[in-house]
Order: sequence, then structure tokens, then C-alpha cells
Amino acid sequence: MTTFCVAQLAPAPELLAADGVLRAADLGTIADAQVLAARVAAAAEEERAILLATAAEEARQALAADQARVLAEGGALLDGLRQAADSLGERAEDIVTALARQLFERLVLETTPEQRVAASYRRLLAEAPPKLVNAVLRLHPDDLALAGSWEWPVKADPTLARGACRLEADSGQWHADFGAAASALAAALGEPNGR
Repeated sequence: MTTFCVAQLAPAPELLAADGVLRAADLGTIADAQVLAARVAAAAEEERAILLATAAEEARQALAADQARVLAEGGALLDGLRQAADSLGERAEDIVTALARQLFERLVLETTPEQRVAASYRRLLAEAPPKLVNAVLRLHPDDLALAGSWEWPVKADPTLARGACRLEADSGQWHADFGAAASALAAALGEPNGR
């Protein structure tokens, strides 16, 4: 193996020791070779440092470019997601409004006359002040039979719509109309002619 290494390295003949003995003249050549080897090693180290710095800078630039690309793609995806969410929200709002409208219409159609009068009466109870003097509750003549044991005396008034109540007292009047309230709610849900 020594022969192989010597043959591959090909040292200068003057650096080889004759019979294993170095002469004084050879020591100077060896010293010069050591200085030259140190310079070669220093130059190699400097070149290695430059190559490492260059490679690190290229890697940093490549990483920055990749990050910028990923951020741009992510921004585009986020914008698309926002647009899709807005579109879905608009469609969902239309669906919910249509469903609310259908449910409202169904509830109004299924509401009995007694429930309509009772709802108007409850509204008057909530709005009217307590301890009214000379209070009279007026209902449509067809709704008189639907009045229960209510707080005020009940009288017929043919000018009122079915399901409407008007409370008259010395201190003022209060009016509740189930049909008008249903029409207002239907209009709010987008129905031009609510029930």
C-alpha cells in the first residue's frame, strides 16, 4: 500500500529520503514544502468559505423566492375562499329567507281565529297601562264568542277586522290587529301582499 500511495502522490524526488536518512539540504526543501502546503491549505480553506457563503446565499434566495411564491399562492387561495364564502352566504340568505317566508305563511294559514284574537289581546295587555278607568275592549262581532274571561268588558264593533282588538278608556285608545301585524311581517320577508 505504501508504494501505491507514493505512486499516486508522486512526491518530488528530492523530498524522498535516501535509505531513510534526510540530509541537511533536504530539510530546507521540506520546510519550503511545508510553507507551500500551508498556503495551499489556506487558499483551499478560503475557497471553501467562499463556496459555503455563496451556497448559503443561493439557498437563502431560493427559500425567499419559494416563500414569496407560497405566500402569493396562499393569498390567491384565500381570496378565492373569501369569494366562495360570500357567494355561499348570499345563496344561504336567499334560501333562509324563502324558508322563513314559507314557514310564516304556513303558520298564518294554520292560525285559528281564536288564536288570532288571543294574540291581539295579549298585545293590548302588554301595551296598555294598568288600572284603566272606564275601559272597554272592542272586537269584531264574529270574534265576540272567542273572548274568554278577559280583564275588560267586551263589546262588538263591526268596523274592526277579524282578529283585531281596540281598547278604549278615559286615558286613551290602544289597537292591536293580527292581520296587520302578519302583513307587516310578510312584507319584511319580501312578500308584497302578505296575509
